[in-house]
Amino acid sequence: MGYRSLNSRKGLVVVKLGGSVITDKKKPFSLNADVIKRLGREISKASVDRDLILVHGGGSYAHPIAKKYSVSEGFKDEHHLEGFIETSKAVRKLSLEVISKLVEGGLRAISIPAASIFVTRSKKISSCNLEPIFSALRIGVVPVTSGDVVFDRDLGFTVLSGDSIAAYLAIRLRAKRLIYVVNVDGIYVRDRVTGEVKVADEFSRGMKLEPLGGGGEDVTGGIVNKLEDGFLAAESGIDVFIINGLVEGRLKRAILGEPVPGTKLKP
Repeated sequence: MGYRSLNSRKGLVVVKLGGSVITDKKKPFSLNADVIKRLGREISKASVDRDLILVHGGGSYAHPIAKKYSVSEGFKDEHHLEGFIETSKAVRKLSLEVISKLVEGGLRAISIPAASIFVTRSKKISSCNLEPIFSALRIGVVPVTSGDVVFDRDLGFTVLSGDSIAAYLAIRLRAKRLIYVVNVDGIYVRDRVTGEVKVADEFSRGMKLEPLGGGGEDVTGGIVNKLEDGFLAAESGIDVFIINGLVEGRLKRAILGEPVPGTKLKP
């Protein structure tokens, strides 16, 4: 294979695997191992001739701990510091298990902890060292990062969501597509005429969404923040899709640019 230029393939795709897909958010430290392994196979087959960056959420590993200790508020006392450390441990544990299952599925992947490359200021990304990501892509390995607790220049530390990381990387690296992989078929809306709740083929700012119950703890804002991050990418000219990763084959087709059920964010 050898060392190659990043311009030698078909364009970058950023994929965010939601915590609701890779874990059961209702049960702490519960890994959806078979789902991750199957997604690894799909990603491996779809990424043969294109660059791909993978981001995953914290799911039932990180979110309950981060919420318990209010880690997103920053370093205020020893309680928060303990939470920072415990959340970091949980994220590392999850990342190792996710990588292991992706590799079992046939994906050549390497973990790049977000805390080692991102620094925030007042909860917003302030700087990012992209060299580890570039280095992985140059040798044909998929870099995998995740939502994490990171150092913050104003707060000491905070929680940085995988949704924000995915949108940031897609925008900064001028990705062709950004795919949010969730545990439902897309964004649900209510038909104005019939009152029926259905998946929106396209969703734009100002449209009212119909939330579906998913359970679990999420300290990073859930679907509302996902949409906000996604719209930032869409407004930068990136095709942004929300699809169901629990249905076999959909992620593979989405990476390849083939039609797939789901919702496209319309700027």
